Amino acid sequence: MSPEIFDQLCALIHRHSRIYLGPNKITLLSSRLSKRRRELGFEDWDGYLDWLLAQGADEIEILIDLVSTNHTHFFREAVQFEILQSELLDQLLSRSPSARRALRCWSAGCSSGEEAFTLAITLAEYAEQKQPDLRWQIEATDISHRALKKAQKAIYEIERLGLPHPGLLKKYFQKGTGPYDGFCKVKPELQHKVQFQRMNLFADSYTVAMPQHLVFCRNVLIYFELASQTQLVQRLHDALEPGGYLIAGHSDSLLRIKHSLLSLGNGIYQRPGSP
Repeated sequence: MSPEIFDQLCALIHRHSRIYLGPNKITLLSSRLSKRRRELGFEDWDGYLDWLLAQGADEIEILIDLVSTNHTHFFREAVQFEILQSELLDQLLSRSPSARRALRCWSAGCSSGEEAFTLAITLAEYAEQKQPDLRWQIEATDISHRALKKAQKAIYEIERLGLPHPGLLKKYFQKGTGPYDGFCKVKPELQHKVQFQRMNLFADSYTVAMPQHLVFCRNVLIYFELASQTQLVQRLHDALEPGGYLIAGHSDSLLRIKHSLLSLGNGIYQRPGSP
């Protein structure tokens, strides 16, 4: 792949997703797109690029799917879920009448669903222990069709779950048999609490309910340049109810971003104000 082709592909990817690929990513991009190029019958990158530019939204979505990184696992950065269950939910429910009526949570950049279902397990455990009548719902969004298909199936390898307590496996998952031996599926009662949909975080408008009480957007900012990071953080701020929380990933630094969120440590931020 020539630098000129690389630059044009990067511009196309950025225009449709805001994903930023620096000049050191040419090998990465080439490896991710080579199989698709060959499937389409193009022997060189020039033919693939010309064809890609002539196509509509469907092929662009495939391009974004191939470029998207979907690394995730259950209870990733577990301390954030521990703080949520031990501190934040108590504080949120004590001061927000709307959260007490129906707690709204958003997993923004949910990938293949592990984060959203980890959040669901955390909320279910909290409700069982402290507030059995708590009503809650999670909306989970991602730009990748491929990742969302896996999330909607809710089937995962048992040995890769990494659950903090062994009892959670039996409580929230069904073990597979036969061809699904070694796999498990999230139980229907938990699946029903999570709604998945495709969404570009830089779309003109969001299709999740507003305002949200809790937004997880973790290890997502690292894929954008500073201007896009700043815009996204402001939009997530605006999506929160005053007093609500934004949970960022440990690799997502907000130090260079101008924002008005209050930092509480461990990647946890709060929108100032009262509900």
